[in-house]
Amino acid sequence: HPASFPERSSRGSRMAPAKFGDIGKAGSSLLSDDYKYEGKCEVKTKLESGVNIKSTFTRSEKDGSIGAVLELKKGVSIVDCTGKLDHKGDATLTLENSTLVPKLKLKADVAANGSSTKVSADYAHDALMTCSTLDLSKSVLALNSSFATNGVTVGASTSFAYGKGKWATPAVSAMYDGSNYQLAASVENMGEKINVFYHQSVSKDVALALNLAQVDKKGVSLSLGSSYKIDKDSSVKAKVDSTGVLSAVYQQKIRPRMTLKVSGQVNTTKLTQENAHKIGVALLMDY
Repeated sequence: HPASFPERSSRGSRMAPAKFGDIGKAGSSLLSDDYKYEGKCEVKTKLESGVNIKSTFTRSEKDGSIGAVLELKKGVSIVDCTGKLDHKGDATLTLENSTLVPKLKLKADVAANGSSTKVSADYAHDALMTCSTLDLSKSVLALNSSFATNGVTVGASTSFAYGKGKWATPAVSAMYDGSNYQLAASVENMGEKINVFYHQSVSKDVALALNLAQVDKKGVSLSLGSSYKIDKDSSVKAKVDSTGVLSAVYQQKIRPRMTLKVSGQVNTTKLTQENAHKIGVALLMDY
């Protein structure tokens, strides 16, 4: 679907800028979201007690292995609690609060086996968004911030490995939101990785996206994609890249609470090669 852009207030400024990781999201989402080549069945439901349940079953694209994740979510007092358990027995608990301090979102992620513990804080001001994540298991503090004014958003990100006393090379991003288009660019590793995204809403049903990327000085790659909303129940997306790989996704609401997604990928440079092409099917149910 054509991506929506952040709303502006009556004075022409945003209520809050995009997070650093969401700079250029309109273009990157059109070119990446839903392009999955696995078997998937997802069922959502809500109990009378207020517990939201999501069960997800997948068949791996790589080796055909079966996976499953059970997710339970419920608000307890001022905290939103989310628990996840996968088919391997790995469990995680996420606690979130957005009301303790105005404009501040607090979050804690804990793995039951002790392999991962993260604490994060996001602060959203009218023109400034600052996010921090403390990974206690890896002894790393990640920091990023973005600032927006008059349709322009700029941001920077870095991390500090306090166990080693070492700062990571900063990454920077910038974005401009026009009336119906978005242009964004990011630079990482002192220019070794450069990404440029352009997104254009041609109409309420049609959108285009373009990505130019340079990674590790290996040359420039190009991706071009489009999305089209056929009607209120169906849509299609397609993209092609500079390596000759053509991909498409078709989405159809087959019942009021049931959606089917079918995705496919064809490598036009290896049409006769075995395992060069991919297909994925996802069934999403919400009861």
